[in-house]
Amino acid sequence: MPNPPILMPLRAIVKVDEVLAVTDAQRILVADCYIAGCERWTGRPWGWETVVQGRTIINVDHHAADDRFYRHVSSGNLAIEYRLHHEPADTVVINHTDCDSVISSAILCGLLEPKPAYGDAVIAADHTGAVDLIADLLQSLDAPRDYACSLRNLKLLENGQHLEPAVEALMEDRRRERALAAQLVAQGAFEPVGRVAVAMLPFEQRVSGEFLPALLPSAWVIVSGTPMGRELWETKIRLGLAAPAGVSLFQLGVGTAEPLFGGRWNAGSTKRAGGSPVTPRAVARRLADEITARF
Repeated sequence: MPNPPILMPLRAIVKVDEVLAVTDAQRILVADCYIAGCERWTGRPWGWETVVQGRTIINVDHHAADDRFYRHVSSGNLAIEYRLHHEPADTVVINHTDCDSVISSAILCGLLEPKPAYGDAVIAADHTGAVDLIADLLQSLDAPRDYACSLRNLKLLENGQHLEPAVEALMEDRRRERALAAQLVAQGAFEPVGRVAVAMLPFEQRVSGEFLPALLPSAWVIVSGTPMGRELWETKIRLGLAAPAGVSLFQLGVGTAEPLFGGRWNAGSTKRAGGSPVTPRAVARRLADEITARF
């Protein structure tokens, strides 16, 4: 029976010494989490590789600032590529349990076969927001951080069986949020500002930005925000499906439009900064001007 992955504490950035501390294995695969400084390692088709203290670390991950990853690719796709050339790994490490982490690590471990359907699921979860039953299931189960539960219910789903009651309840919450996002778009809550779509939403209509690209396919960038109090906004910014291939939010000028933005190349928000005094509509106008000037 393949070894399940080792689940580390959740952090935005993982350090090499943290990876080495969780196992004494000589060859460690780290799936779907950014390891600080990996861009200086040897590039591989599935990510990065280095040797530290005689031990090999392979980072199968799409989060690094590298042109190879400024496209619709996720760690699950990289894991499938890895498995085209290698047998399942004995030691895999992850630090969160969303769709991409579960799929990529399970493929690397040999708990799942590298099927195209899994590659489609991680793209839906990370990039397009399209309806995908596998993605919707595993995204629903991110917060509980129960890896065994995620795999167990994935098998139930694939076998056409009923999900566990608690999991079905989480799936229903996700279906409601997706339906709310579709309703907001249909009702015109998102207005076009140049190549940007923007909405200023009350807290009770706050929706995850991951659903929006498929609902707003003509937008280069999607901006949505809700008030946090004290005249601050939690503004979410996500790359849209119409943006040119190979272009990141940073290349579109997100850092100039909203200096408090924190996140990766295709998605982020002002939440880590504690919110922003700049309204989402003002951010959208600034970003639309930056896009016009740069493109």
